[in-house]
Amino acid sequence: MSLASSSRSRSAFALPILALIGVSFLPAACASRSRDFDDTPEPAPVFSDVEAGVPEGGGYKCIREEVTGGEPVPLSMIILLDRSGSMVGERWTSATNAIRAFVDRAEVVGMKVGLQFFPPLAGDQCSPSTYAKPSVPIDVLPDNVIPIQQRLAATSPTGGTPMSGAVAGSVIAMQSWLADNDPHAGAIILVTDGDPAGCGNIDAVASAAQTGAKGTPTVKTFAVGMEGATFSNLDKVALAGAGAPKAFNVGGGAGAQQALFDALDAIRTGVLSCEYVLPRPKAEDGVLDLDSVELKLTPGENDPTQLVRRVADKAACGETTGGFYYDDPVDAKRIILCPASCTAARGGASAKLDVVLGCIQRPN
Repeated sequence: MSLASSSRSRSAFALPILALIGVSFLPAACASRSRDFDDTPEPAPVFSDVEAGVPEGGGYKCIREEVTGGEPVPLSMIILLDRSGSMVGERWTSATNAIRAFVDRAEVVGMKVGLQFFPPLAGDQCSPSTYAKPSVPIDVLPDNVIPIQQRLAATSPTGGTPMSGAVAGSVIAMQSWLADNDPHAGAIILVTDGDPAGCGNIDAVASAAQTGAKGTPTVKTFAVGMEGATFSNLDKVALAGAGAPKAFNVGGGAGAQQALFDALDAIRTGVLSCEYVLPRPKAEDGVLDLDSVELKLTPGENDPTQLVRRVADKAACGETTGGFYYDDPVDAKRIILCPASCTAARGGASAKLDVVLGCIQRPN
């Protein structure tokens, strides 16, 4: 399962959802040309009135065309690992081995990952600013594999559990990185075996996670609990962080390493399974009419195609009818499926989502 960017070509474009779902950008009807807005500019084509309709009242030509180059929103994450004294021994071995294995494989090539610990290796353990620079800065895999593995090998469990400052500071770190690397989606993966000890209670941790979920750029927080954690507390953090409705429970003992690996992979494949970069024309090629974009969802090979219509925002998503919305209704960069449509899109191995760009406005 991979979130790798799509290859660019002049043929129909297929994009995986959880490596199971194809996404193609198809002509709305009248244009026969195919363009890749991200490649070297081609000579400007000449359009006839048959190719480019002029809307009543004039002012611009409405170009309908096939677009290649769409891609899933790439994921970046900070793994925030509890290194308190209670993690010593088997828990620490399981956690660090799982992280080593997770970052060092073909499926995650291209993903951006950083690593942070709490308590910190140095500095005020309660201050978010201490955690605002990850112990291993966010960087692309596989380039960051060795730095992450070396830092894990050089670090040992000790001290308490200053969880709220760690989450708050990691949110700051991720937001800062996202501001310079748009479009990406950011996530904090909190891995712990306990409850906050000093520097704020679980409500402070949940508040820090909620700040990321409601902030700009948005940062989701996922909670992963090992043996010893209070899961009613971690569920609060998970819900506030908008990453998942509850925490992952990876338990303890011999199975904890594989369970943590599986949790990290579930987050990797699920967090962005229904978010896509919206292809936008270059300024000289015109302006995309956001209201003209349509999605066509085919859940399976023999299933009828469903028209997925735009809604104002996530709050306007129907429980069963679904839809899609933009990350920004004016300056959109992402297409996001409503939960019901996302569930349908993820429901089968042959599910396919077609994105139709209905009108690129070009002045007459």
